[in-house]
Amino acid sequence: HLLADDAATVRDIASLVLPSAFVGNQMNTDLLEDVATVEPAEGGAQTVRYIIAQEAQWSDGTPITGSDFAFLRRAITNTPGTFNRAGYQAISAIRTSGGGKTVDVDFTEPVAQWHQLFSHLLPSHLIQDAGEGFRTALYDAIPASAGRYMVRAIDRQRGMITLSRNDRFWGERPATIELLTFHDARSTSRAGEFLRTGQSVFMNLRPTETLVDTFNLLPGTDVRVSDTDRTLELVLNTNSEALGTPAQRAKIFELIDVPLTARLATGRSANLSVAKETTYQVDGEATEITGPLRFAVDPADDQSVAAGRVVVDMLAAAGIEASTVTTDLGSMLKDGLPAGDIDGVITRTRNATGVLSLADRYGCELALSGWCDPETENYLDQLMAGTIEFDPTWSEQLNAQQALTLPIVHENRVEARTTGIVGPTEDVAAWPGGIASASNWRKNETG
Repeated sequence: HLLADDAATVRDIASLVLPSAFVGNQMNTDLLEDVATVEPAEGGAQTVRYIIAQEAQWSDGTPITGSDFAFLRRAITNTPGTFNRAGYQAISAIRTSGGGKTVDVDFTEPVAQWHQLFSHLLPSHLIQDAGEGFRTALYDAIPASAGRYMVRAIDRQRGMITLSRNDRFWGERPATIELLTFHDARSTSRAGEFLRTGQSVFMNLRPTETLVDTFNLLPGTDVRVSDTDRTLELVLNTNSEALGTPAQRAKIFELIDVPLTARLATGRSANLSVAKETTYQVDGEATEITGPLRFAVDPADDQSVAAGRVVVDMLAAAGIEASTVTTDLGSMLKDGLPAGDIDGVITRTRNATGVLSLADRYGCELALSGWCDPETENYLDQLMAGTIEFDPTWSEQLNAQQALTLPIVHENRVEARTTGIVGPTEDVAAWPGGIASASNWRKNETG
């Protein structure tokens, strides 16, 4: 749910241990008996009714109820840097009946993409009173599961996460493999050794210069490289005194060599999806940019840190003083960007490929760039309501005119599978969700 924690492994584990109202745009029939729009509450624009299966429960035996829906909505709307926040902010009330198993969600305005909400519900009874709650409660453990697996152990020192089959799972097709162990490969040679010796049967890794070549040499190994929905970007802050106009922001972007930044940030040339060049068409001339500029980077993301250093060096070569500030993304979103203390941030963002992600990127009080514009808000409101069609080029056009973000490199992942497991199909490329489909795997007893 948090931009700061978004990563392939986090998504995979969440899909295996946490329940969602919809999976792949289809109602999750394990969690829900029914879901439909009903007559709106008085004064409301839309009401969606979820009927939770009576058997649905957390792994500690606590029933899944409307309290879990309400907690997730409250946590997301009160926490900067969350996904689908625009959709949850449109909710005015969550009402429950039938022992908490019937959940009526009231909206102040129509949300056509409501089925994208309430993914990866959390055990509210265990975390809603925990300190900072949403941001930190799941740092060391997920205390209860309602998926086919549950978190058994997290060993940060050894780089291992172990999931065990959730024997309280009530739905169809329980997991067949009892234990799943996630290892941090940490190097290309170690990843190859894991597969070569049978210590691992599936890999999902960030590419290195030689990773694909290493995997392709291993007999009986299927390999694929695919882009994700994330991009490393430089996002400039419209609240910055030094970069308050589109012309000033465009001038900064024009000084940055994107292909070179992508190579130096990732440390590779192989399997590198460099973002296409953006032509900025802003009004007016840029006034002198007075530094020093401050760009925030998350110390937990080595590629963002490396990209930040490259950007600073390129600006220095053009006579503009700049520096990087290492801070966690949550603090930066809460304080640094709104106050204008940070001139920009280099981070990975999800691509705006849908209505809710577009609203998160450009909506008032939601945009990482601080962008807030009445015309944009009106357009997003119509999109949210479904009264106009989604235009995938709109975001590019707005960015070209306002110079808000500079895409640098699209994230891609390398997946490799050995003959040690049998998945949903023979073709690994057709496996839905990669590791997220592990509940459908079985061991290959024939080798």
